Amino acid sequence: MRFKSVSKPWSCLICSQYFINLFHKASSKPSSRVYMWLGLDNKNILLSSSYSHDSDNGTTMSSFVIDQDLTIPAMQGYSVSQVFRGLMCFVNGSSAQIYNTTTRQLVVLPTIEESKIILEDHKKKNVKYLIGHDSAHDQYKVVCTVSRPSHDKGGPSATYMSEHWVLLLGGHELSRWRKISSPCPPHCPIKQGLTINGYMYYLAFVGLPYYALVRFDMSSEEISILQKPEDAWHHCCTDIIEYGGRVALLQRIHFYDDGEMDLWVMEDVEENRWSSMKTVVLHSSQMNMVNMHLVNEDMNLRVKGTTRNGEVILVPQNIISAQTGELIVQPQCTTLFYVFLYNLQENRLRKVEIKDPSDRYLTKIWDVIGFDDVENLMYL
Repeated sequence: MRFKSVSKPWSCLICSQYFINLFHKASSKPSSRVYMWLGLDNKNILLSSSYSHDSDNGTTMSSFVIDQDLTIPAMQGYSVSQVFRGLMCFVNGSSAQIYNTTTRQLVVLPTIEESKIILEDHKKKNVKYLIGHDSAHDQYKVVCTVSRPSHDKGGPSATYMSEHWVLLLGGHELSRWRKISSPCPPHCPIKQGLTINGYMYYLAFVGLPYYALVRFDMSSEEISILQKPEDAWHHCCTDIIEYGGRVALLQRIHFYDDGEMDLWVMEDVEENRWSSMKTVVLHSSQMNMVNMHLVNEDMNLRVKGTTRNGEVILVPQNIISAQTGELIVQPQCTTLFYVFLYNLQENRLRKVEIKDPSDRYLTKIWDVIGFDDVENLMYL
């Protein structure tokens, strides 16, 4: 970043797409980082941690050490919805900002002024932002799905109204939102999903209590509804993960009682064909390790994606579900931060600590918002 101030030619070169792509190729050894969101005295703190190794070949993570404070004044009042390739999305209702964790550049996304749903004063209005990468055109895009119930009455027959908008990131002038027409049934995203192989996936209600897997093609900008496996029925305990380079569903409905997790892997997206359900069961010693930490602290685990090595990230949180469906994080005073990493293929679970050398962050609310191993030089 210091080299950008040498001269205009240097600055133009460093900001060019050629140099950005070259930088990614030159970074042959990715350095994983974990990003944490803390609540301290009515102020949000954004921290970054690098990891240490416990083996000579440098392949096993033993702990993370907090080494960067990424907090900026503009993020106060916002929450982090996603970390993707060095980019973070801050959201506050229908407002959103994109933050580059490497260049420390922050841009405020324009308001979707033409959205009829956003302009409505509806208490069950839902606005979800997701960042994705169009590999065909080497472009980063923000996808916004706006939805609300089609009528105020609930019940099993509830349906939705939805709009879909796309914004192109990068360049000196922020582009405008473009509305994407969709032949798919209107739907309401349940939780944040993931982007893999040029496609964005997320779970969504298509009518209570039915949910489906939604796929967004980052290149063609086409939206399609994929049928989920029939036996994956519990949406509250189902998460989208990447498994062996493919999209998969992980259901944890029996995890706390029996240490079981059910896994379905998408074998063929075009034919909407899933693998048979595979059940993985934690060993008694592994369950004892989990219960020792969670039961004593009255906490549960949330899935926050997978690492580059394919390990599922399980984050301990004290969370309750409100009647509105919103997840509420309960206060918990602690300076002890950690996650569990679970290798589904090897059925191996391990605890990874997040250490603070100064032990200065006594917090009531904390969350691991994501793992990332990309430094992104793109100009927002």
